Amino acid sequence: MNPALDPALTRIVGGAARRLRLDRALRVAVRAAVWTMTALVAISAAGVVVPVPVVSPWAGIVAAAAAALVAAGVIFLTRADLIAAARILDRTLHLDERASTATELGLAPRALTSLGARVIADASARLRVVDLRQAIPLGLSRTVWWVPVLFALLVVWPVLVGGLALPGTPAHRAQQMIRREGLRLEQFAQTLQSRARAERLPLTRRAAPQLRDLGVRLQQERVDRASALARITELSRQLESTRRQIDQRLDEMGRPQSSPAPPSELLRRQALQRQIRQLQELTSRLRQDAGAVSKDVLERLSEITQEGGGTQPAQVRQQLQQAKQQLDRGDMAGAGESLTQALRMLEGMETLMSDREGLESAREQLERSRAAITSGPPGPRASEQGESSPDQTQEPAGPGERQVASQPGSESPSPPEGPREGSTPGAGRVDEKIGLPTPRLQAERTPQRVRGVQGEGEVSSSEVVGAGRPGRPRTQPQAVSPALVARVDRALERAHIPAQYRAFVLQYFQRLAQLK
Repeated sequence: MNPALDPALTRIVGGAARRLRLDRALRVAVRAAVWTMTALVAISAAGVVVPVPVVSPWAGIVAAAAAALVAAGVIFLTRADLIAAARILDRTLHLDERASTATELGLAPRALTSLGARVIADASARLRVVDLRQAIPLGLSRTVWWVPVLFALLVVWPVLVGGLALPGTPAHRAQQMIRREGLRLEQFAQTLQSRARAERLPLTRRAAPQLRDLGVRLQQERVDRASALARITELSRQLESTRRQIDQRLDEMGRPQSSPAPPSELLRRQALQRQIRQLQELTSRLRQDAGAVSKDVLERLSEITQEGGGTQPAQVRQQLQQAKQQLDRGDMAGAGESLTQALRMLEGMETLMSDREGLESAREQLERSRAAITSGPPGPRASEQGESSPDQTQEPAGPGERQVASQPGSESPSPPEGPREGSTPGAGRVDEKIGLPTPRLQAERTPQRVRGVQGEGEVSSSEVVGAGRPGRPRTQPQAVSPALVARVDRALERAHIPAQYRAFVLQYFQRLAQLK
Protein backbone atom coordinates (compact mmCIF):
# COMPACT_ATOMS: atom_id res chain seq x y z
CA MET A 1 0.00 0.00 0.00
CA ASN A 2 1.10 3.54 -0.65
CA PRO A 3 3.10 4.80 2.36
CA ALA A 4 1.33 8.14 2.03
CA LEU A 5 -1.97 6.40 2.81
CA ASP A 6 -3.60 7.30 6.09
CA PRO A 7 -2.66 4.86 8.91
CA ALA A 8 -6.26 4.70 10.14
CA LEU A 9 -7.43 3.43 6.77
CA THR A 10 -4.63 0.85 6.72
CA ARG A 11 -5.46 -0.35 10.22
CA ILE A 12 -9.21 -0.59 9.69
CA VAL A 13 -9.10 -2.28 6.27
CA GLY A 14 -6.31 -4.67 7.32
CA GLY A 15 -8.16 -5.61 10.50
CA ALA A 16 -11.35 -6.19 8.52
CA ALA A 17 -9.45 -8.47 6.11
CA ARG A 18 -8.05 -10.51 9.00
CA ARG A 19 -11.45 -10.86 10.66
CA LEU A 20 -13.01 -11.92 7.37
CA ARG A 21 -10.32 -14.54 6.90
CA LEU A 22 -10.85 -15.81 10.45
CA ASP A 23 -14.63 -15.96 9.95
CA ARG A 24 -14.18 -17.87 6.71
CA ALA A 25 -11.75 -20.27 8.39
CA LEU A 26 -14.26 -20.99 11.16
CA ARG A 27 -17.08 -21.65 8.73
CA VAL A 28 -14.95 -23.88 6.50
CA ALA A 29 -13.64 -25.78 9.55
CA VAL A 30 -17.18 -26.44 10.79
CA ARG A 31 -18.24 -27.54 7.32
CA ALA A 32 -15.25 -29.90 7.05
CA ALA A 33 -15.98 -31.39 10.49
CA VAL A 34 -19.64 -31.95 9.60
CA TRP A 35 -18.79 -33.59 6.28
CA THR A 36 -16.19 -35.80 7.96
CA MET A 37 -18.63 -36.94 10.66
CA THR A 38 -21.29 -37.54 8.01
CA ALA A 39 -18.91 -39.72 6.02
CA LEU A 40 -17.99 -41.73 9.12
CA VAL A 41 -21.65 -42.25 10.01
CA ALA A 42 -22.28 -43.39 6.43
CA ILE A 43 -19.40 -45.86 6.72
CA SER A 44 -20.85 -47.24 9.95
CA ALA A 45 -24.29 -47.49 8.37
CA ALA A 46 -22.80 -49.35 5.40
CA GLY A 47 -21.82 -52.13 7.82
CA VAL A 48 -25.26 -53.70 7.38
CA VAL A 49 -24.42 -54.32 3.72
CA VAL A 50 -20.65 -54.68 3.46
CA PRO A 51 -18.31 -55.95 6.18
CA VAL A 52 -16.72 -52.67 7.26
CA PRO A 53 -15.69 -51.85 10.83
CA VAL A 54 -17.84 -49.61 12.99
CA VAL A 55 -16.20 -46.24 13.52
CA SER A 56 -15.44 -45.35 17.12
CA PRO A 57 -17.04 -42.09 18.31
CA TRP A 58 -13.74 -40.79 19.63
CA ALA A 59 -12.03 -41.67 16.39
CA GLY A 60 -14.74 -39.68 14.63
CA ILE A 61 -14.13 -36.68 16.88
CA VAL A 62 -10.38 -36.86 16.24
CA ALA A 63 -10.92 -37.16 12.49
CA ALA A 64 -13.37 -34.26 12.46
CA ALA A 65 -10.99 -32.09 14.49
CA ALA A 66 -8.12 -32.94 12.16
CA ALA A 67 -10.22 -32.10 9.10
CA ALA A 68 -11.28 -28.81 10.69
CA LEU A 69 -7.69 -27.85 11.51
CA VAL A 70 -6.50 -28.68 8.01
CA ALA A 71 -9.30 -26.68 6.41
CA ALA A 72 -8.67 -23.70 8.71
CA GLY A 73 -4.94 -23.88 8.04
CA VAL A 74 -5.50 -23.78 4.30
CA ILE A 75 -7.66 -20.65 4.69
CA PHE A 76 -5.08 -18.96 6.90
CA LEU A 77 -2.33 -19.63 4.36
CA THR A 78 -4.19 -17.65 1.68
CA ARG A 79 -3.39 -13.97 1.25
CA ALA A 80 -5.90 -11.44 2.58
CA ASP A 81 -7.79 -9.43 -0.04
CA LEU A 82 -7.88 -5.81 1.13
CA ILE A 83 -10.17 -4.59 -1.65
CA ALA A 84 -12.76 -7.28 -0.86
CA ALA A 85 -12.59 -6.33 2.82
CA ALA A 86 -13.10 -2.66 1.96
CA ARG A 87 -16.12 -3.50 -0.20
CA ILE A 88 -17.66 -5.47 2.66
CA LEU A 89 -17.10 -2.47 4.94
CA ASP A 90 -18.82 -0.22 2.39
CA ARG A 91 -21.77 -2.58 2.19
CA THR A 92 -22.02 -3.12 5.94
CA LEU A 93 -21.48 0.50 7.08
CA HIS A 94 -23.20 2.17 4.09
CA LEU A 95 -20.10 4.19 3.16
CA ASP A 96 -21.07 4.60 -0.51
CA GLU A 97 -17.89 2.85 -1.69
CA ARG A 98 -15.59 5.28 0.10
CA ALA A 99 -13.45 2.54 1.71
CA SER A 100 -13.09 0.48 -1.48
CA THR A 101 -12.26 3.57 -3.60
CA ALA A 102 -9.68 4.78 -1.10
CA THR A 103 -8.12 1.32 -0.89
CA GLU A 104 -7.87 1.02 -4.68
CA LEU A 105 -6.27 4.46 -4.88
CA GLY A 106 -3.80 3.53 -2.16
CA LEU A 107 -2.88 0.27 -3.91
CA ALA A 108 -2.46 1.99 -7.29
CA PRO A 109 1.18 2.18 -8.49
CA ARG A 110 0.88 5.81 -9.72
CA ALA A 111 1.14 8.87 -7.52
CA LEU A 112 -1.88 10.27 -5.80
CA THR A 113 -3.63 13.35 -7.13
CA SER A 114 -5.14 16.03 -4.97
CA LEU A 115 -8.59 14.54 -5.51
CA GLY A 116 -7.33 11.09 -4.57
CA ALA A 117 -5.79 12.45 -1.39
CA ARG A 118 -9.08 14.08 -0.45
CA VAL A 119 -10.96 10.78 -1.10
CA ILE A 120 -8.53 8.87 1.15
CA ALA A 121 -8.79 11.52 3.86
CA ASP A 122 -12.60 11.40 3.73
CA ALA A 123 -12.63 7.58 3.98
CA SER A 124 -10.16 7.66 6.86
CA ALA A 125 -12.32 10.17 8.71
CA ARG A 126 -15.36 7.92 8.30
CA LEU A 127 -13.48 4.74 9.37
CA ARG A 128 -11.78 6.17 12.48
CA VAL A 129 -14.80 5.57 14.68
CA VAL A 130 -15.69 2.12 13.25
CA ASP A 131 -15.79 -0.85 15.64
CA LEU A 132 -14.76 -3.93 13.66
CA ARG A 133 -16.33 -6.34 16.18
CA GLN A 134 -19.74 -4.88 15.37
CA ALA A 135 -19.07 -4.30 11.70
CA ILE A 136 -17.73 -7.82 11.01
CA PRO A 137 -18.92 -10.13 13.80
CA LEU A 138 -17.42 -13.62 14.06
CA GLY A 139 -19.85 -16.51 14.18
CA LEU A 140 -20.06 -20.24 13.57
CA SER A 141 -22.17 -21.76 10.87
CA ARG A 142 -25.56 -23.18 11.73
CA THR A 143 -24.32 -26.61 10.67
CA VAL A 144 -22.17 -26.78 13.81
CA TRP A 145 -25.13 -28.38 15.61
CA TRP A 146 -24.77 -31.39 13.32
CA VAL A 147 -21.48 -32.31 15.01
CA PRO A 148 -22.99 -33.39 18.39
CA VAL A 149 -25.90 -35.06 16.58
CA LEU A 150 -23.56 -37.12 14.40
CA PHE A 151 -21.39 -37.90 17.42
CA ALA A 152 -24.47 -39.23 19.23
CA LEU A 153 -25.25 -41.40 16.20
CA LEU A 154 -21.75 -42.86 16.29
CA VAL A 155 -22.24 -43.64 19.99
CA VAL A 156 -25.69 -45.21 19.64
CA TRP A 157 -25.12 -47.07 16.36
CA PRO A 158 -22.91 -49.93 17.67
CA VAL A 159 -25.32 -50.51 20.57
CA LEU A 160 -28.55 -50.63 18.59
CA VAL A 161 -27.57 -51.67 15.08
CA GLY A 162 -24.03 -53.00 15.52
CA GLY A 163 -23.62 -56.54 14.23
CA LEU A 164 -26.83 -56.56 12.18
CA ALA A 165 -26.70 -57.36 8.48
CA LEU A 166 -29.22 -57.57 5.68
CA PRO A 167 -29.77 -61.12 4.39
CA GLY A 168 -27.96 -61.95 1.18
CA THR A 169 -25.40 -59.16 1.56
CA PRO A 170 -21.62 -59.56 1.94
CA ALA A 171 -21.94 -58.49 5.57
CA HIS A 172 -24.41 -61.32 6.24
CA ARG A 173 -22.09 -63.84 4.59
CA ALA A 174 -19.23 -62.50 6.69
CA GLN A 175 -21.31 -63.04 9.85
CA GLN A 176 -22.06 -66.60 8.77
CA MET A 177 -18.35 -67.16 8.27
CA ILE A 178 -17.67 -65.79 11.77
CA ARG A 179 -20.30 -68.10 13.29
CA ARG A 180 -18.87 -71.12 11.46
CA GLU A 181 -15.40 -70.31 12.71
CA GLY A 182 -16.80 -69.86 16.22
CA LEU A 183 -18.45 -73.29 16.06
CA ARG A 184 -15.21 -74.84 14.81
CA LEU A 185 -13.22 -73.20 17.60
CA GLU A 186 -15.74 -74.39 20.19
CA GLN A 187 -15.54 -77.99 18.97
CA PHE A 188 -11.75 -77.86 18.87
CA ALA A 189 -11.67 -76.40 22.39
CA GLN A 190 -13.81 -79.27 23.70
CA THR A 191 -11.46 -81.80 22.11
CA LEU A 192 -8.43 -79.95 23.47
CA GLN A 193 -9.92 -79.82 26.95
CA SER A 194 -10.65 -83.55 26.91
CA ARG A 195 -7.08 -84.25 25.86
CA ALA A 196 -5.71 -81.89 28.52
CA ARG A 197 -7.74 -83.64 31.22
CA ALA A 198 -6.63 -87.07 30.05
CA GLU A 199 -2.94 -86.13 29.87
CA ARG A 200 -3.04 -83.76 32.89
CA LEU A 201 -1.83 -80.65 31.09
CA PRO A 202 -2.44 -77.64 33.38
CA LEU A 203 -1.64 -74.84 30.94
CA THR A 204 -3.70 -76.39 28.15
CA ARG A 205 -6.62 -76.92 30.53
CA ARG A 206 -6.41 -73.24 31.41
CA ALA A 207 -6.38 -72.13 27.77
CA ALA A 208 -9.12 -74.47 26.49
CA PRO A 209 -12.02 -72.69 28.31
CA GLN A 210 -10.84 -69.35 26.95
CA LEU A 211 -10.87 -70.76 23.44
CA ARG A 212 -14.32 -72.28 24.00
CA ASP A 213 -15.71 -69.00 25.37
CA LEU A 214 -14.35 -67.18 22.34
CA GLY A 215 -16.07 -69.64 20.01
CA VAL A 216 -19.36 -69.30 21.90
CA ARG A 217 -19.19 -65.48 21.79
CA LEU A 218 -18.48 -65.52 18.08
CA GLN A 219 -21.63 -67.61 17.57
CA GLN A 220 -24.06 -65.89 19.93
CA GLU A 221 -23.11 -62.22 20.01
CA ARG A 222 -23.52 -59.70 17.21
CA VAL A 223 -19.89 -59.45 16.22
CA ASP A 224 -18.56 -57.73 13.14
CA ARG A 225 -15.36 -58.63 11.34
CA ALA A 226 -13.15 -56.08 13.10
CA SER A 227 -14.35 -57.09 16.57
CA ALA A 228 -13.93 -60.80 15.81
CA LEU A 229 -10.41 -60.26 14.50
CA ALA A 230 -9.54 -58.18 17.57
CA ARG A 231 -10.73 -60.91 19.95
CA ILE A 232 -8.91 -63.63 18.02
CA THR A 233 -5.72 -61.57 17.95
CA GLU A 234 -5.90 -60.90 21.69
CA LEU A 235 -6.33 -64.58 22.58
CA SER A 236 -3.60 -65.56 20.11
CA ARG A 237 -1.27 -63.04 21.76
CA GLN A 238 -1.99 -64.55 25.18
CA LEU A 239 -1.30 -68.07 23.92
CA GLU A 240 1.91 -66.89 22.28
CA SER A 241 3.04 -65.30 25.55
CA THR A 242 2.35 -68.53 27.44
CA ARG A 243 4.20 -70.55 24.81
CA ARG A 244 7.24 -68.28 25.14
CA GLN A 245 7.23 -68.82 28.88
CA ILE A 246 7.19 -72.58 28.29
CA ASP A 247 10.07 -72.26 25.82
CA GLN A 248 12.03 -70.26 28.37
CA ARG A 249 11.48 -72.90 31.04
CA LEU A 250 12.45 -75.66 28.61
CA ASP A 251 15.60 -73.77 27.68
CA GLU A 252 16.51 -73.42 31.33
CA MET A 253 15.88 -77.10 32.01
CA GLY A 254 17.52 -78.37 28.84
CA ARG A 255 20.67 -76.21 28.89
CA PRO A 256 23.76 -78.35 29.60
CA GLN A 257 25.76 -77.43 32.67
CA SER A 258 29.09 -77.37 30.83
CA SER A 259 28.19 -74.90 28.05
CA PRO A 260 26.10 -71.73 28.44
CA ALA A 261 24.51 -72.07 25.00
CA PRO A 262 21.40 -74.24 24.67
CA PRO A 263 21.51 -77.34 22.43
CA SER A 264 20.50 -77.18 18.83
CA GLU A 265 17.25 -79.07 19.52
CA LEU A 266 15.43 -79.64 22.76
CA LEU A 267 14.18 -83.03 23.83
CA ARG A 268 11.36 -84.26 21.66
CA ARG A 269 8.28 -85.87 23.12
CA GLN A 270 9.15 -89.31 21.77
CA ALA A 271 12.64 -89.24 23.26
CA LEU A 272 11.25 -88.04 26.57
CA GLN A 273 8.58 -90.72 26.64
CA ARG A 274 11.17 -93.39 25.82
CA GLN A 275 13.43 -92.25 28.64
CA ILE A 276 10.47 -92.08 31.02
CA ARG A 277 9.50 -95.67 30.17
CA GLN A 278 13.08 -96.82 30.64
CA LEU A 279 13.36 -95.13 34.03
CA GLN A 280 9.99 -96.54 35.13
CA GLU A 281 11.11 -100.03 34.17
CA LEU A 282 14.43 -99.58 35.95
CA THR A 283 12.74 -98.25 39.09
CA SER A 284 10.33 -101.19 39.18
CA ARG A 285 13.26 -103.62 38.83
CA LEU A 286 15.04 -101.95 41.72
CA ARG A 287 11.95 -102.38 43.87
CA GLN A 288 11.71 -106.05 42.96
CA ASP A 289 15.42 -106.80 43.45
CA ALA A 290 15.78 -105.05 46.77
CA GLY A 291 18.34 -107.53 48.05
CA ALA A 292 21.33 -107.06 45.76
CA VAL A 293 22.35 -104.94 42.83
CA SER A 294 22.50 -106.88 39.58
CA LYS A 295 24.97 -106.14 36.85
CA ASP A 296 22.12 -105.77 34.36
CA VAL A 297 20.69 -102.83 36.34
CA LEU A 298 24.00 -100.99 36.28
CA GLU A 299 24.40 -101.55 32.56
CA ARG A 300 20.86 -100.39 31.91
CA LEU A 301 21.42 -97.21 33.92
CA SER A 302 24.63 -96.51 32.02
CA GLU A 303 22.79 -96.95 28.70
CA ILE A 304 20.08 -94.50 29.77
CA THR A 305 22.69 -91.95 30.80
CA GLN A 306 24.60 -92.32 27.52
CA GLU A 307 21.45 -92.18 25.36
CA GLY A 308 20.43 -88.89 26.97
CA GLY A 309 23.83 -87.36 26.29
CA GLY A 310 23.76 -83.59 26.08
CA THR A 311 20.00 -83.41 25.59
CA GLN A 312 19.11 -84.32 29.15
CA PRO A 313 18.66 -81.54 31.69
CA ALA A 314 21.59 -80.97 33.99
CA GLN A 315 19.55 -81.87 37.08
CA VAL A 316 18.41 -85.15 35.51
CA ARG A 317 21.97 -86.10 34.59
CA GLN A 318 23.07 -85.25 38.11
CA GLN A 319 20.37 -87.47 39.61
CA LEU A 320 21.30 -90.34 37.27
CA GLN A 321 24.99 -90.05 38.16
CA GLN A 322 24.09 -89.96 41.83
CA ALA A 323 21.90 -93.07 41.42
CA LYS A 324 24.75 -94.87 39.67
CA GLN A 325 27.16 -94.03 42.48
CA GLN A 326 24.63 -95.17 45.06
CA LEU A 327 24.15 -98.46 43.21
CA ASP A 328 27.90 -98.98 43.18
CA ARG A 329 27.91 -98.54 46.96
CA GLY A 330 24.91 -100.86 47.30
CA ASP A 331 22.49 -98.16 48.48
CA MET A 332 19.31 -99.42 46.81
CA ALA A 333 16.95 -97.06 48.65
CA GLY A 334 18.97 -93.95 47.81
CA ALA A 335 19.32 -95.02 44.18
CA GLY A 336 15.58 -95.58 43.92
CA GLU A 337 14.90 -92.13 45.35
CA SER A 338 17.35 -90.50 42.91
CA LEU A 339 15.78 -92.31 39.96
CA THR A 340 12.33 -91.26 41.16
CA GLN A 341 13.41 -87.61 41.26
CA ALA A 342 14.93 -87.88 37.77
CA LEU A 343 11.72 -89.50 36.56
CA ARG A 344 9.63 -86.66 38.00
CA MET A 345 11.84 -84.10 36.27
CA LEU A 346 11.47 -85.84 32.91
CA GLU A 347 7.72 -86.15 33.42
CA GLY A 348 7.56 -82.42 34.18
CA MET A 349 9.48 -81.64 31.00
CA GLU A 350 7.22 -83.97 29.00
CA THR A 351 4.19 -82.17 30.46
CA LEU A 352 5.65 -78.81 29.45
CA MET A 353 6.27 -80.03 25.91
CA SER A 354 2.75 -81.44 25.72
CA ASP A 355 1.41 -78.09 26.94
CA ARG A 356 3.49 -76.33 24.32
CA GLU A 357 2.12 -78.60 21.62
CA GLY A 358 -1.46 -78.02 22.77
CA LEU A 359 -1.03 -74.24 22.90
CA GLU A 360 0.64 -74.24 19.49
CA SER A 361 -2.24 -76.23 17.99
CA ALA A 362 -4.75 -73.79 19.56
CA ARG A 363 -2.81 -70.84 18.16
CA GLU A 364 -2.75 -72.46 14.72
CA GLN A 365 -6.52 -72.85 14.86
CA LEU A 366 -6.85 -69.17 15.79
CA GLU A 367 -4.60 -68.18 12.90
CA ARG A 368 -6.69 -70.31 10.58
CA SER A 369 -9.89 -68.64 11.78
CA ARG A 370 -8.33 -65.20 11.45
CA ALA A 371 -7.21 -65.96 7.90
CA ALA A 372 -10.68 -67.26 6.99
CA ILE A 373 -12.43 -64.21 8.46
CA THR A 374 -9.93 -61.78 6.93
CA SER A 375 -10.17 -63.27 3.44
CA GLY A 376 -13.93 -62.93 3.64
CA PRO A 377 -16.68 -65.33 2.65
CA PRO A 378 -17.01 -66.65 -0.90
CA GLY A 379 -19.52 -65.20 -3.31
CA PRO A 380 -23.18 -66.14 -3.15
CA ARG A 381 -22.87 -68.66 -5.98
CA ALA A 382 -19.76 -70.22 -4.52
CA SER A 383 -21.32 -70.44 -1.06
CA GLU A 384 -24.43 -72.13 -2.46
CA GLN A 385 -22.40 -74.69 -4.39
CA GLY A 386 -20.21 -75.32 -1.36
CA GLU A 387 -16.86 -74.92 -3.04
CA SER A 388 -13.95 -76.42 -1.18
CA SER A 389 -10.94 -74.43 -0.08
CA PRO A 390 -8.11 -74.09 -2.62
CA ASP A 391 -5.64 -75.93 -0.41
CA GLN A 392 -7.72 -79.12 -0.57
CA THR A 393 -7.10 -81.34 -3.55
CA GLN A 394 -10.35 -82.51 -5.12
CA GLU A 395 -10.50 -86.11 -6.18
CA PRO A 396 -12.39 -86.86 -9.41
CA ALA A 397 -15.99 -87.72 -8.66
CA GLY A 398 -16.35 -90.19 -11.51
CA PRO A 399 -14.28 -92.40 -13.82
CA GLY A 400 -12.39 -90.94 -16.73
CA GLU A 401 -10.46 -87.72 -16.99
CA ARG A 402 -13.51 -85.49 -16.44
CA GLN A 403 -15.61 -85.17 -13.35
CA VAL A 404 -19.26 -86.10 -13.26
CA ALA A 405 -20.27 -82.43 -13.16
CA SER A 406 -18.57 -81.84 -16.53
CA GLN A 407 -19.81 -84.98 -18.26
CA PRO A 408 -22.83 -85.08 -20.55
CA GLY A 409 -26.17 -85.24 -18.86
CA SER A 410 -25.07 -83.27 -15.81
CA GLU A 411 -27.27 -80.29 -16.63
CA SER A 412 -30.21 -81.85 -14.79
CA PRO A 413 -31.05 -80.52 -11.34
CA SER A 414 -29.09 -81.86 -8.39
CA PRO A 415 -30.74 -84.06 -5.73
CA PRO A 416 -32.62 -82.14 -3.04
CA GLU A 417 -30.83 -81.12 0.14
CA GLY A 418 -32.08 -81.57 3.66
CA PRO A 419 -33.91 -84.62 5.05
CA ARG A 420 -34.52 -86.00 1.53
CA GLU A 421 -30.90 -85.75 0.46
CA GLY A 422 -29.74 -89.04 -1.01
CA SER A 423 -33.26 -90.51 -1.25
CA THR A 424 -33.61 -89.83 -4.97
CA PRO A 425 -31.49 -91.36 -7.73
CA GLY A 426 -28.65 -89.32 -9.13
CA ALA A 427 -28.74 -87.70 -12.55
CA GLY A 428 -25.15 -88.48 -13.55
CA ARG A 429 -24.16 -90.80 -16.37
CA VAL A 430 -20.93 -92.65 -17.01
CA ASP A 431 -20.26 -93.45 -20.67
CA GLU A 432 -16.81 -94.91 -20.19
CA LYS A 433 -16.58 -98.58 -19.25
CA ILE A 434 -13.96 -99.55 -16.75
CA GLY A 435 -13.50 -103.18 -17.82
CA LEU A 436 -15.21 -106.42 -18.66
CA PRO A 437 -18.50 -107.21 -16.94
CA THR A 438 -18.38 -109.35 -13.83
CA PRO A 439 -19.37 -112.98 -14.54
CA ARG A 440 -22.55 -114.13 -12.85
CA LEU A 441 -22.64 -117.01 -10.42
CA GLN A 442 -23.58 -120.18 -12.27
CA ALA A 443 -26.19 -121.75 -9.98
CA GLU A 444 -29.83 -122.72 -10.06
CA ARG A 445 -32.28 -121.37 -7.55
CA THR A 446 -34.53 -124.01 -6.04
CA PRO A 447 -37.65 -122.63 -4.33
CA GLN A 448 -38.48 -124.25 -1.01
CA ARG A 449 -41.43 -123.93 1.31
CA VAL A 450 -41.01 -124.32 5.04
CA ARG A 451 -44.09 -125.56 6.85
CA GLY A 452 -44.69 -124.64 10.46
CA VAL A 453 -45.90 -126.78 13.30
CA GLN A 454 -49.63 -126.90 13.75
CA GLY A 455 -50.73 -125.41 17.07
CA GLU A 456 -52.44 -127.59 19.66
CA GLY A 457 -54.88 -126.80 22.44
CA GLU A 458 -57.81 -124.45 22.77
CA VAL A 459 -57.72 -121.03 21.18
CA SER A 460 -59.01 -118.21 23.38
CA SER A 461 -59.21 -114.47 23.00
CA SER A 462 -59.68 -111.69 25.51
CA GLU A 463 -60.44 -108.01 25.36
CA VAL A 464 -58.02 -105.59 26.95
CA VAL A 465 -59.84 -102.67 28.50
CA GLY A 466 -57.90 -99.43 28.30
CA ALA A 467 -57.64 -96.82 30.99
CA GLY A 468 -60.13 -94.55 29.28
CA ARG A 469 -62.92 -97.15 29.14
CA PRO A 470 -64.77 -98.10 32.31
CA GLY A 471 -64.88 -101.83 32.82
CA ARG A 472 -67.10 -104.12 34.83
CA PRO A 473 -65.36 -105.94 37.69
CA ARG A 474 -65.54 -109.73 37.44
CA THR A 475 -64.67 -110.43 41.08
CA GLN A 476 -66.09 -109.10 44.28
CA PRO A 477 -63.82 -106.91 46.45
CA GLN A 478 -62.50 -108.75 49.45
CA ALA A 479 -59.90 -108.19 52.13
CA VAL A 480 -56.30 -109.10 51.35
CA SER A 481 -54.48 -111.28 53.80
CA PRO A 482 -51.10 -110.18 55.23
CA ALA A 483 -49.54 -113.36 53.83
CA LEU A 484 -50.40 -112.24 50.30
CA VAL A 485 -48.86 -108.82 50.94
CA ALA A 486 -45.69 -110.44 52.29
CA ARG A 487 -45.56 -112.74 49.27
CA VAL A 488 -45.78 -109.75 46.94
CA ASP A 489 -42.98 -108.03 48.86
CA ARG A 490 -40.75 -111.09 48.54
CA ALA A 491 -41.44 -111.26 44.82
CA LEU A 492 -40.50 -107.62 44.42
CA GLU A 493 -37.29 -108.18 46.40
CA ARG A 494 -36.35 -111.11 44.16
CA ALA A 495 -36.91 -108.81 41.17
CA HIS A 496 -34.46 -106.30 42.75
CA ILE A 497 -37.08 -103.56 42.99
CA PRO A 498 -35.85 -100.74 45.28
CA ALA A 499 -37.62 -100.32 48.59
CA GLN A 500 -38.73 -96.77 47.81
CA TYR A 501 -40.49 -97.99 44.66
CA ARG A 502 -42.22 -100.80 46.61
CA ALA A 503 -43.43 -98.26 49.16
CA PHE A 504 -44.68 -96.06 46.35
CA VAL A 505 -46.70 -98.96 44.84
CA LEU A 506 -48.13 -99.82 48.28
CA GLN A 507 -49.21 -96.21 48.86
CA TYR A 508 -50.84 -96.17 45.45
CA PHE A 509 -53.03 -99.18 46.14
CA GLN A 510 -53.85 -97.98 49.65
CA ARG A 511 -54.97 -94.66 48.24
CA LEU A 512 -56.99 -96.47 45.59
CA ALA A 513 -58.73 -98.53 48.28
CA GLN A 514 -59.57 -95.39 50.23
CA LEU A 515 -61.12 -93.78 47.16
CA LYS A 516 -63.36 -96.79 46.60
